[in-house]
Amino acid sequence: MTPPTVSVVIATYNRGARIARTLDSVLAQTMPASEIVVIDDASTDDTAAWIKAHYPQVSVFTYPNGGTSVARNRGAERARGHILVFIDHDDEFLPGAIETLVGLLKSFPEARAAYADHEYKDVVSGQFFPNHHSAQPAFQRMKDIPSLVARDNARTYGREMYYALLKGNLLQQPWAIYRETFLALGGFDANIRYCEDWELYLRVTSENVVALSDTVISTHVIENENLHRASGQEVQHMKVLRKHIRRAKDWRATRVLRQRLALYHKDMGDGLKAARHPGAWLAYLRSLAAWPFDAVVAVRCVAWSPGGIRDAVSGVRRSAGERDLP
Repeated sequence: MTPPTVSVVIATYNRGARIARTLDSVLAQTMPASEIVVIDDASTDDTAAWIKAHYPQVSVFTYPNGGTSVARNRGAERARGHILVFIDHDDEFLPGAIETLVGLLKSFPEARAAYADHEYKDVVSGQFFPNHHSAQPAFQRMKDIPSLVARDNARTYGREMYYALLKGNLLQQPWAIYRETFLALGGFDANIRYCEDWELYLRVTSENVVALSDTVISTHVIENENLHRASGQEVQHMKVLRKHIRRAKDWRATRVLRQRLALYHKDMGDGLKAARHPGAWLAYLRSLAAWPFDAVVAVRCVAWSPGGIRDAVSGVRRSAGERDLP
């Protein structure tokens, strides 16, 4: 059989020489990649020039700045391999990463994408997890997802993985997907930031079988500028939930999505309520619109109706006036 062609796709911005450890880890694979495609998202520090000078075997393309999702999509368009493997520019492969991912796709030909485990390394706080699947409490629910086929430390999942992902992401980079599947799905959503991986994984698992291994294949590195630390995550999560409410094909998915969206609005309302802010009513109203079966939110919505808001505003003004007294 002809060996599969594998393209490793890396989106980068202002990484400079620090991208060396990622590239070195890709080049040290037990199963070499057919090509390494780096998309420079209009870096201002000559990242592209540095890579070309030090890694002539890497294909580097520079585009106007479009964000991570756009850069990855451009990498997929440039790639020639029929399997795409995505890795972030600050993470590292362990030597058998590509072999593990491609092996999953070969072992489970019904799968269209493959995932594995990674170790977590926060260079700021010093926090370290040797793996995610067993060390992180949030990942314990993965054990409860019904699999289609289980063999050794690997298994395949159908739509049950999609339902599990509706409650929060469980799949991780680096990962592999057939290029034709990726393009058919439309790639990453350019309108989503910080959680664009989760959003795409929802679309992948809603229609396709995926394979998953507990083998640790990479080191996920958290640094100061890492997007995991960026503010505004909740807003992006809500954007994903709204998008998938429109895409949902059954009540089971719709229920989970609406409940999660309602909870975000409720939490916002609680925060505003604690500050005696009149916007609490609107937040509770949006929560009720997303999921009208929460009695607690319904009561708060009534209590913080426009009349209640006027009282709250008066209270804020009185408090402000009292603070101004000598």
